[in-house]
Amino acid sequence: MSVDISVRKFASSDAESVIALWSDALPSSQPWNQPRTIICRKLHQKDGLLFVGEHDGQVIATVLAGYDGVRGWIYSLAVAEEHRRRGVGRRMLEEVESALLARGCDKINLQVRATNAEVIEFYVRCGFSVEDRASLGKSLLRDSESIADPVPTIQVNNQITLSQITWDDKPAYLTHLNEIDEFHAHMGMMPFPYREIDADEWISKVVRETFEANHRRNWAIRIDGELVGGVGVFNMNHGEMAEVGYWLAKKHWGKGIVTSVVHRLCDFAFDQYELQRIYGKVFATNPASARVLSKAGFELEGTLRSHHFRDGKPVDVLFFGILRLT
Repeated sequence: MSVDISVRKFASSDAESVIALWSDALPSSQPWNQPRTIICRKLHQKDGLLFVGEHDGQVIATVLAGYDGVRGWIYSLAVAEEHRRRGVGRRMLEEVESALLARGCDKINLQVRATNAEVIEFYVRCGFSVEDRASLGKSLLRDSESIADPVPTIQVNNQITLSQITWDDKPAYLTHLNEIDEFHAHMGMMPFPYREIDADEWISKVVRETFEANHRRNWAIRIDGELVGGVGVFNMNHGEMAEVGYWLAKKHWGKGIVTSVVHRLCDFAFDQYELQRIYGKVFATNPASARVLSKAGFELEGTLRSHHFRDGKPVDVLFFGILRLT
């Protein structure tokens, strides 16, 4: 008997269910196949090719795909054991095939162990063919705790430093970003509640970034060594311009901390990266953040009307800029 499921894109609230499902259905001892690591790296891509299938409010299936502009790939398809052989796997494949086709994909590839006859038979029934290919692989994995391109430490004053974000900062992220939902309301990408998978995704992204490849630098704002916020420069072109962004734990609001941080970081970025211009974008509903930029020497250059959508509602964005002093 078939099972009715609803298929949708993965949300951070699905993380633990998907991790449990993959761990049961697709167990692997290889570090590159660990479910939490896979989810974090997939979320970095923001390509919408991770789907879950729900039945009676429970995640019972998931499929992970990719598209590199040449071929589409099915990486992981998992169905809860009690719902197998009931059309769920086929339904998940139909969803991901439709998504890949919409992206201009002409052909899908996947890999299955040659000894896994049952799974091979399933894919053949779904229209796949066994091809005469040799599958090769090479691990480029390095220590997951190591940092690809550490940011330099910047001293703001006797108490405040800007330094590298590390895995040890995870508890601080989960504490500060779950205190209030104003971060979600006033920042473009900040989720609320801020779940463990959100912290995992962010830290794994930051520690793997390099200036050359990612054109961005992110620092922890620390007071006496404790992470209390974050600041970064993004969309950076050396010798040209970059965008600045920041957040701070609520208990430190109203003390001029972020203004000092932004002012110091801009001085550093103008010098270190030879930037000519730094800009910042602030929701019009966030006057406190607008004051930070104004006090740090930025000038209001205009309003981008309905430039961002938060929870489906348009939000005006204030555009600020500061130029390098010559």
